[in-house]
Amino acid sequence: MKTILTIMAYELRRLVRSRSNLLNMFLLPLVLIFLLGSSLSSVMGDKAPSSIEQVRVAIVNPTNSGGSEASGMLAELLKLPELKEQLIPLETESREEAESGLRTGKYGYAVIVPPGFDEKIQSGGQAQLEFILGKNRTDNLVAGTVFDNFLDTLNYTQSALRVLGPEVLTAAAAPGVEGDSVQLGELGKGGRSYTASQFYAVSMTVMFLLYSGLTVTISLFNEKENHTLFRLSSMPVKASQLFIGKMLGIAVITIFQGTTLIVLTNLLFGVDWGNRPLLLILFCLLIIIASLTLSVVITLFSKTGASARSVITVIIVAMTFISGGMAPLPEAWVNSAGIFTINHWALQAILKMMLHTELAQILPNLLVLSLICMALFAAAIFSYRKVGYHG
Repeated sequence: MKTILTIMAYELRRLVRSRSNLLNMFLLPLVLIFLLGSSLSSVMGDKAPSSIEQVRVAIVNPTNSGGSEASGMLAELLKLPELKEQLIPLETESREEAESGLRTGKYGYAVIVPPGFDEKIQSGGQAQLEFILGKNRTDNLVAGTVFDNFLDTLNYTQSALRVLGPEVLTAAAAPGVEGDSVQLGELGKGGRSYTASQFYAVSMTVMFLLYSGLTVTISLFNEKENHTLFRLSSMPVKASQLFIGKMLGIAVITIFQGTTLIVLTNLLFGVDWGNRPLLLILFCLLIIIASLTLSVVITLFSKTGASARSVITVIIVAMTFISGGMAPLPEAWVNSAGIFTINHWALQAILKMMLHTELAQILPNLLVLSLICMALFAAAIFSYRKVGYHG
């Protein structure tokens, strides 16, 4: 045990004396968190609710030359006080005038009412209107929703009358239960939401903790490439002791790296890491274990240090991207391809902790990440027994 601790202490001194290594471990992730968090703060995190401007709608509701009047149903709809915040209905003489106004931007949407609209509905026909979309997508969405719901309600009533008879109108007119039909929920306790700085603090911390395995690869191959492993083998030092000592040394400096990143992001960028510090530490330890064991497997089966470093780098970058850690990706993609990455389970769990989510929703991530670590640990033991560490 004394030999292992001596090797661990030597490995720690070697890592601390390397300025480039310290910059990559501590300064680079902080710079990335600051740059990404600042540049993408406008597209994620806490933002004021978006306001929707009123849509100017051209209404072509003519009186039919055959004697039928303009639609009273549509006129009653447009008088509803609830719609005044969304629509500004403007009577228009003809379809050509409405189309001209849409081209010039005078109107944002147009509704063409066919002649005899009310009479057709009263005789049991289907309610139909003609819509002409404007240039603004949001205006089209707002106005389209209003008039689509209007038609759906009319057609639903027509269908109910045919199936259930006139009694359905009496039942529909009965007073209902007072109160809101829809209640808005909040994501996380107290309506918490993570900011861009919080998101990238987690993402970059996970990525750089995974990069600790790259340090293992460099250290193990340096002994081979510098031909110092032959001399160490001639000493009363077992290969397993050297191997374990190096792993422990790198694990200790990586634990210090993770702790430093968490503390500094909280002090410098105001990142709230949640209210479960012990669980946060446990996830960080599992990430480190997964990184070290994955790198051991790749290192032992690689012929050169360059090839091992390339494979590990590609895997880490790919996992970070697929899990949505570099840029926000569609949820369908993240929850399908992303579940096969270590980053996904750690990133989503820590984000849930930031939102003060209940423990029951975090435990599945902990279980999956623990199983991944156990599988990689078993693979590392098998690889060492199969290949070994020698010059």
